[in-house]
Amino acid sequence: MNAGVASQLLRGFAAGNRARIALSVAAIALGVALGTAVDTLHSSAIAEIEGAARALGGTADLNVRGPRLGFDESLYPALAKRAEVQVANPIVEVEAKLAGQAETVRVMGIDIFKASRMQPAFLARQGAATASEAVDYLDKRNAWMTPAAFVRAKAKVGQPFKVRAGSRDVELIAAGTLPQLADGGAAIVMDIAAAQDLFDLGGKLSRVELRLKRGVDVASFHAALLASLPPGVTATTPASLPGRLASLTRAYRVNLAALSLVSLLTGLFLVFSALALQAARRRQEFALLRALGVTRRGLLGLLAIEGLVVGVAGSVLGVLLGLVSSRVLLETFGSDLGAGYFRGIDSTFAPDPIALVAIAIAGVAVAMTGALVVARAVARLDVATALRDRTLDLPVAARHALRWAAAFGVAGALLLTLPAIGGLPLGGYAAIALWLAAAVLVVDPVCRALIARLRPSDPPIVSLALAQVRHLPGHLSAAVAGIVVSTALCAAMAVMVHSFRVSLEQWLSGVIGADLYVRSSPQGDTGFFTFAEQQRVAALPGIATLEALRYDRLVIDSDLSAVTLLARPVDARSLAGFQASPAKRPEGSAIPVWISEAAIDLHGWKTDSTITLPIAGRRVPVLVAGRFRDYARTWGAVLMDVEDYRRLSGDDRANDMALRLAPGHPAATAIAAIRQALPASELVIDEASEIHRRSLAAFDRTFAATYALEAVAIFIALAGVTSSFAALAWSRRREFGVLRHLGLTRREVLRLLALEGAAAGALGAGLGLAAGSAISLVLIGVVNRQSFHWDLELHWPLTGLAILAAAVVLLCALGARWSARAAVRADAVLAVKDDA
Repeated sequence: MNAGVASQLLRGFAAGNRARIALSVAAIALGVALGTAVDTLHSSAIAEIEGAARALGGTADLNVRGPRLGFDESLYPALAKRAEVQVANPIVEVEAKLAGQAETVRVMGIDIFKASRMQPAFLARQGAATASEAVDYLDKRNAWMTPAAFVRAKAKVGQPFKVRAGSRDVELIAAGTLPQLADGGAAIVMDIAAAQDLFDLGGKLSRVELRLKRGVDVASFHAALLASLPPGVTATTPASLPGRLASLTRAYRVNLAALSLVSLLTGLFLVFSALALQAARRRQEFALLRALGVTRRGLLGLLAIEGLVVGVAGSVLGVLLGLVSSRVLLETFGSDLGAGYFRGIDSTFAPDPIALVAIAIAGVAVAMTGALVVARAVARLDVATALRDRTLDLPVAARHALRWAAAFGVAGALLLTLPAIGGLPLGGYAAIALWLAAAVLVVDPVCRALIARLRPSDPPIVSLALAQVRHLPGHLSAAVAGIVVSTALCAAMAVMVHSFRVSLEQWLSGVIGADLYVRSSPQGDTGFFTFAEQQRVAALPGIATLEALRYDRLVIDSDLSAVTLLARPVDARSLAGFQASPAKRPEGSAIPVWISEAAIDLHGWKTDSTITLPIAGRRVPVLVAGRFRDYARTWGAVLMDVEDYRRLSGDDRANDMALRLAPGHPAATAIAAIRQALPASELVIDEASEIHRRSLAAFDRTFAATYALEAVAIFIALAGVTSSFAALAWSRRREFGVLRHLGLTRREVLRLLALEGAAAGALGAGLGLAAGSAISLVLIGVVNRQSFHWDLELHWPLTGLAILAAAVVLLCALGARWSARAAVRADAVLAVKDDA
């Protein structure tokens, strides 16, 4: 086939199928756009964090880090004296909330003489620290700020600003700017002793940066150093930071990216049905081309080019849309869409070109797949039969479809037994893909089996509709396939999200057991209440009990994220609230702890075993008394009684206070008394009902994109059905004319088409709900568990699924009726004469 003929045929394809091509392009563009946006948001955040780490870390070869509350500063001289170390730079680093704002800044306490050797940009001007600069840095009120910190703090040089320290706001002076640290994010630099005193970290360090002497092998020294560090302290290389951050967010990103497959798969079947319908209308055209000498390979190439055009258009549009939307989302919600992984990071727009090309190729591949399925069927046309036959049915029946569907179903079930690979539920995703393919494969056999059982009905319109459906089983299968895929994925996501929400609501009802919760700071890690402040609040009238809540992050494995230590009173009531198993304290003298499901999966801990936790710089053996549910953290948590924690650590401070009021005591009166008892504090005091409401609202916001994507996928699939019926109706103008001559009114013909659309919708909804129910079990039991390490209880949203099915059937009926208005508007006599 020469280029001229191919060009003419392609123009004919585009002119005769504009609506379906536009829908196919839109579906592919939507999937590509979502994948582009997710990847761009993440790459922007990683680039910002990596740039800040390079700017603030200077020439460090290794970073020695400890838990959230720091480690003993006596480790610093031991590190500095090692023969391989050229410079050791001690740092106190915290995230402090800005007074009167919801924003935080990174506060770094440094030794100016050591830090300037590691990173000269810590000085207001380049070069070694002078005596006057050193004096300025040693002033405990002076703070030197990066340009981003000035913007966030809304401060100017020489002006005061306040940050949260404990339960009070303390004033600092913006002594100067650090222009060389423009890439360092929102950071404040001050004297290390002043930072220790200000944030009650006396004798503690957050990290020590090490620059090794020339010739020292970093890898060998790193391995030796890890073996000698105290419990809870680890050493990492600066280059490992992006990888660790990517690992932390991998499951979140992959699950968001998987949502884009909803649109991509819908696009695949729209491309398939668009080309298949055109193939049915062009049977004689293709047969004539074959008779004139065009080979099967030539026809395959023609249809492949048509799919390629749709795929390229959708991918280009999707990448552009994704870049624009990611920029808007970056400025509005941040780089993690509110998930909390990159809180406080002002990410700059930094897309990854290689990833964008890969996403675009995926969109093109989806379109090409749909085109090639049709092309294979067209290539099998019998030329002589096709030249005589005017049937409009689609040649899409696959041989041995049921066998392949059964094989895919069994293979998917076997894949569910695979463990997570690289922290990702790849087996679960592969099983979902195979089960979707199986659902699509059974569409044609099920359609033909149901059609064979249909019997003429008493109402003539119903009999005519059944006759038409029986005459075009291939067309029905093509229309139903897209509905099956979109309905299955939407139903599966609906079941998973509903199960998650109900499980979360039940968990919140148990965990939030107090009447009031008092926090010293909603953001950052510098807020706390002293023991004296706790006693002062506990003694207030109307306060029945006060529970101190303390949090820390423990480094268990340098290759994994830190485990959160939850120290709070532990009794049968609180264990039941956390859905712990068993929900009782064990007998004996061992220190009991309860571990979350994530800790079990990530660290391999087991119930009734003894593990060691790094607390206060020493290894503490504890008994794993049971497990508990924690929907707030995916990196693992350990629950310990607060009295055991205080005895082990000597730390009697509290991050939060949970208060139970005396019966009948008004919450408003108690809140006023607390604020009067702690007048210097910008306290956050919430009632339990408000925390419950806000948590569920945050959940709904997080899944808003899921709801929107489900709605769009259903809309695109229904639009595809509508355009399919529109094209078919236009091809059936002669048939409609005959029916009009036989006495049917225009309204009855439209009703006939509505019944055909309803039949397609009912079949697609039924198969889709069946497939979606099976896929939802995979999402809940495998994908969710291996991605986020949460156990969810299965809850069926029966009302929602019924509404979904009814909406699909109704919209298919209305869409088919609406799409055929133009075809039945033509004069009946002219329609009968039309031989098109």
